[in-house]
Amino acid sequence: MKVFISYSTEDLSLIRQIADQIRPHAEVFYWEESRAPGEHAWNQIYNWIDQADTVVAVITDKTVSRGISVGQEIGRAKAKQKMILPLVASDVPVTELGCLHEVTHVRLDRNDQNAALQAITQRVAELAASIQAQNFWLFVLGLIVVAWVLSKGKR
Repeated sequence: MKVFISYSTEDLSLIRQIADQIRPHAEVFYWEESRAPGEHAWNQIYNWIDQADTVVAVITDKTVSRGISVGQEIGRAKAKQKMILPLVASDVPVTELGCLHEVTHVRLDRNDQNAALQAITQRVAELAASIQAQNFWLFVLGLIVVAWVLSKGKR
């Protein structure tokens, strides 16, 4: 499973915590860690979003005040029909969530971040398990089809 994290660069320490929490369940991409020098920035970001199974959108007061990039990333994720998991700081009013207002989000209390991080990590783990199960059954189905085709060829 692949996860892209959308965030304000001023929240980098929080993003590193989130990435560390979900990394056992998914391959994680975010600008500060994943960027490749010499590549066009938006091409890289859109590629990560396009490949991602899930986008974690971290919305804090810093995001709201300078959220054009995060808004573009969320727009791309929505256009590509990606699962979006918003993590919203408790001081951000729902009226500031824009296109995420209808998406169920996890509230992040800066004094107790563990509950929010655990909720996001649990959801990512559930999604990863679901994808793994789907892949297993697709593999089994593929084996059945191959066996059937081979059995037809022997007649």
